[in-house]
Amino acid sequence: MAYVLEICGLEYGYDARSVLDGFDFAQRAGEHRVLLGPSGSGKTTLIHLIAGLLSPRRGSILVDGEMISDLPPVERDALRRRTIGVVFQTLRLVAALDVTQNLLLAQRLAGQRRDQGEVKALLGELGLLHRAHARPRELSQGEAQRAAIARSLVTRPKLLIADEPTSALDDANAERVARLLIDTANAQGSTLLVATHDARIKAFIPGAVTLAPAAEAA
Repeated sequence: MAYVLEICGLEYGYDARSVLDGFDFAQRAGEHRVLLGPSGSGKTTLIHLIAGLLSPRRGSILVDGEMISDLPPVERDALRRRTIGVVFQTLRLVAALDVTQNLLLAQRLAGQRRDQGEVKALLGELGLLHRAHARPRELSQGEAQRAAIARSLVTRPKLLIADEPTSALDDANAERVARLLIDTANAQGSTLLVATHDARIKAFIPGAVTLAPAAEAA
């Protein structure tokens, strides 16, 4: 089975502080994985590198067989939009648009045909159909979280990345979100990568890879 994500010898730092030093990682299509590590271990930095929002000092990152780390910014953006979905810690929806319009915009930015039927079906899967025309500020915390997942999945990305999706949740809600991510990724045919310091996630996605804290990685 082909690799969706391949990272080799990755290095990155801020000024004199090294955050990632010779990091290697590989993930096959359909194989869900967890990147586990405390705050400061470089999880969010790694997500930004995989998504092409940052450039590594050294090393390579292949996403679906394409070397995103070597592409110019415009081509990185295009690769990310058609291949990667990221569930960030903060809700990244356009405030002036309702939930449905945000999902249709995501499809357009990914170069896909805007599909009202697919958007409606996805919102139904996530229990958000009744909030299809709500603006982001009108959503509850749980609804906003599901809207962020929908925004990331509507383009059917090869790779779905979730940044700390459960760290602020109690046990019951953490389990709900973990199962939601896994089940929806499976239904959409996406490969799931969760970056978190929440060890509870290991109960749902085995085979965690642990990132060392920055002080140890330096």
